[in-house]
Amino acid sequence: MIASSGRQSIPTPFLIKSWPKPLSDESASSNITVLPKSHEEIRSQVEASGDVLIRVVTWNQQAREPPHPEYLAKLLFPHKYHLCVVGTQECENTFAKSCIMPTKPRWESCIEGALGPDYEALRSHSLLASHIIAFAHKAIAHLVSDVQSIAIPTGLGDKFGNKGGIAISLKVAESSFCFVNAHLAAHQHATIRRTNEFRRISTHIVTRLLQQHRNSEVSTCTNSSSSDDDGREDVLADQYSSDDLRTDSGPQLNPLIDVFDKVLFFGDLNFRIYGTREVVDGMLESHMHDALLCNDQLTMLMRFNRVFSGFSEGPLNFFPTYKFDHDSGKERYKVSYLFFTHACQHKVTLTFDSILGRSL
Repeated sequence: MIASSGRQSIPTPFLIKSWPKPLSDESASSNITVLPKSHEEIRSQVEASGDVLIRVVTWNQQAREPPHPEYLAKLLFPHKYHLCVVGTQECENTFAKSCIMPTKPRWESCIEGALGPDYEALRSHSLLASHIIAFAHKAIAHLVSDVQSIAIPTGLGDKFGNKGGIAISLKVAESSFCFVNAHLAAHQHATIRRTNEFRRISTHIVTRLLQQHRNSEVSTCTNSSSSDDDGREDVLADQYSSDDLRTDSGPQLNPLIDVFDKVLFFGDLNFRIYGTREVVDGMLESHMHDALLCNDQLTMLMRFNRVFSGFSEGPLNFFPTYKFDHDSGKERYKVSYLFFTHACQHKVTLTFDSILGRSL
């Protein structure tokens, strides 16, 4: 823990000369070749290698106008990825307006324009001002199946969707994926609340998606009562009900990890760095990257709380993000605590049992 009533000097042995080099979208994507123009060639490459490139982008839009497709294309890098998933918070409208207009047609149109005609939308889903949409390159669209989505509110009474998570699950060949966009509780002191929201989102995604899958497989079974479904959800959710952030009780893994081959959980998770603004500012000025990272709430939870077991996070080599004040006459950083957040890209290897008759 870091605490101080004012700016303190940093002992010389703890200082480093420079901040670690941040990841760069441009440099990372420069190492990825553009996909072939021929859909047949893309299809053949994927089926031969089993490799699929996935681009995930997320950010809080603060209810502002969607960016121009040309700007968005710089974030999505079309023609380099087979799957593209975009999760946003406070998207297109405020929470209040989203109660009346939950869909995001302008935003979805913007993404479609940025990706171009070679990509097709697989699924989109909104939870008030939050939104997720998944695209597949048309060359591999025939490999995609079992596309489902679900929204789990965690706002007021776990009923209101100003906070919560939205998931899209799908299979590419025989490999299963779950993409979760979440907007968790704000404020420095709300670590337990955020952790319980993470538990709730994870467990209810699994129970509800599995129930949807069972219903689609056995369409004739229409007499199952909703109380039975709710009971199964509650039993699983109760396994994660503890408020002890250090707990070693309960299942060994997050249920999402048990069910899906690959899980990508992203969004405005709102985890902060423990410490006062003055102390954190001083550590930033002194480039104390390791100390800041050790006091990042999510980093600590991933080490000590089982609900985060099985998850890993990319290197956090960029500076922590601030809250930004757009309405102060001139744009400036608000006096606020800091937290780490990022988007990611992945290369995964698929299983092609049903297509090639073997595992790759």
